Amino acid sequence: MNKKWKVGITVLIGLTVLSGGLLFFVFSKVGAFFDETYEPIDVPDAGNEEKEPAPDDKIHILLMGVDKRPHDKGRPDVMMVVEIDPKSDKTKVVSLPRDTKVTIPGRDESTKLNHTYTYGGTSLTVQTVQQLLDINIDYYAKVNMNGFEGVINEVGELTIDNELDFTFDGYHFSKGKLTLSPDEALAYVRMRKQDPMGDEGRNERQRKVIKASVDKLLEQNDFGKILELLDTVSPYLQWNIQEKDLKTLYSHYSHAMKQIQSSELPGEGKLGEDGLWYFFAEDPERVFSD
Repeated sequence: MNKKWKVGITVLIGLTVLSGGLLFFVFSKVGAFFDETYEPIDVPDAGNEEKEPAPDDKIHILLMGVDKRPHDKGRPDVMMVVEIDPKSDKTKVVSLPRDTKVTIPGRDESTKLNHTYTYGGTSLTVQTVQQLLDINIDYYAKVNMNGFEGVINEVGELTIDNELDFTFDGYHFSKGKLTLSPDEALAYVRMRKQDPMGDEGRNERQRKVIKASVDKLLEQNDFGKILELLDTVSPYLQWNIQEKDLKTLYSHYSHAMKQIQSSELPGEGKLGEDGLWYFFAEDPERVFSD
């Protein structure tokens, strides 16, 4: 499947992390949206729909963009963990390279992070991320990237600050402030091989599109468009967030969502002993320890 659908994760992150107040208004009126998208998972210390965070607890959300094909469950090519901390009034968004070398929970076997989804779906992926980062994942949200061109078309033109001059899919992106059409935005976040920073550079461009998308939606203050966007999103979204969870997030965590720090999992990419290319994380358990 064409990788341009991966940009759908930017819409998901924007909706989930950056616009809690707006979502609270919209979702409170669209209960059917939760009925269609709610999918609990059975993971020790995670995915328990009965658990509600205490007002001062940090919470962690795993966001995944899955490249799903017919007769193939696919693999998550985009993964990010969001930590919302009401005590420090800050939110961290950390991108996890899909090639990160991990040990599969319960097995004496190593593989790439996105391969765990093939072995055990969302549940095993959540367990692997918990083990890698030494945190509890309270919620997850998973997007099937198929069909997200319509979502980007709904958002419309986006303005971003571009730091890398490159040409991709017939579009040239010069340095400086750019106004991108939906097709240009899709191409902008797809390019990876020309970026000297590889996946890290692509993730940074994705984060730029996240912010631009959410800023535009909030500026328009168009609830009708948000509702149209939900209709487009619902067939491709699964998460273990219910309406009551969102109310808790809005009540206790919305202020912390206003200050967002984005980063990449520290480490480096290199060949492993098996001859495959991996990203070797550096002290991943310390990423959210501060």
